[in-house]
Amino acid sequence: MTVELPARLLADRVTWALALACAVAIEVALARHPGLLPGPGLAAGSLLLLWQWLRLRRRPSRVSIGPEGVSVQLRGQPGGASAAVPATGPRARVLGRSAVLHWRGADGAGTLWLTPADLPRDALRAIRVHIHAGRSAVGG
Repeated sequence: MTVELPARLLADRVTWALALACAVAIEVALARHPGLLPGPGLAAGSLLLLWQWLRLRRRPSRVSIGPEGVSVQLRGQPGGASAAVPATGPRARVLGRSAVLHWRGADGAGTLWLTPADLPRDALRAIRVHIHAGRSAVGG
């Protein structure tokens, strides 16, 4: 089963909101000190948003779930011709009803947090089963 990931994951939206809140909080704190110049909060918030935008460009576009495991296909790869990267290695985790995938490929490493707000229930359950199966094989 191959699942297309939504354009904006819940984790991405939360990160954007936290970066904006950080900028506002810094600017409010600096406003209490009249001798300081305004703007560091905007600079910090801008840098955090730029970092998130760069991470978003490297995020996978789909997740494949099959008998051999869970793999991700990175964005920008032509028409799916590239090999999928396994994503349920030792650093993958199950957090309640969500799953954190981790992969390491030729283009570098990455992490993806998938919640019930992002994927259908069956797909997320299959990913969690593969992570647990991998833990049992390594630990047992």
